[in-house]
Amino acid sequence: LTACAPKQEQPAPADIQAARQAAVAFDQQLRSEITARLERNEDPAAVYMSYADHAPGWGREISNRFGLDFSRTALGVRNPANAPDAWESEQLAVFSFLMDSGLDPDTFENAEIVQEGEETVFRWIQPVRMMDTCLVCHGENIDPRIKLLLAQEYPLDEASGYAEGQIGGAYSVRKVLRVGGEPAPAWTPISEPEAPAPAAE
Repeated sequence: LTACAPKQEQPAPADIQAARQAAVAFDQQLRSEITARLERNEDPAAVYMSYADHAPGWGREISNRFGLDFSRTALGVRNPANAPDAWESEQLAVFSFLMDSGLDPDTFENAEIVQEGEETVFRWIQPVRMMDTCLVCHGENIDPRIKLLLAQEYPLDEASGYAEGQIGGAYSVRKVLRVGGEPAPAWTPISEPEAPAPAAE
């Protein structure tokens, strides 16, 4: 009976490679713009504000560069917009279980072709571990000024209290391959959000 079962579609190597490159691109941006500044002992509150201002744009630029939906997610998120979907939640739970079993999370990765309604979708995910510099905004001893900023912008924050080496979230990629069995439309670049209109005097 197993031999008669339809063979599951496997992700294209080119899509996996593009997903990995997208993750590396974001990681490099993060290290050059944020991590390096913290290592130079710049004001952590100023660095946090720079990260909050620029990180969404980095994700959008990377998505457009590679023609896929690149995002960051976690089981406990700071921004509700980054909450995981069912597939991501399942993968993050598996990563946590494997890490607790003694496996090296730096080797974790998963890529699948899944069916989501009428869409056939390439999914890819890779966990992100907390480095020492990440704890400035995600650890247990956060600068009181950063805490105040977080409380104002993210009152439901669930992304603090981490220790170095823990899995803090994941890079996630989604690419629609087919819709209703037909090839998906060409990638439409994600535009920048419109600036809010100035307040009336």
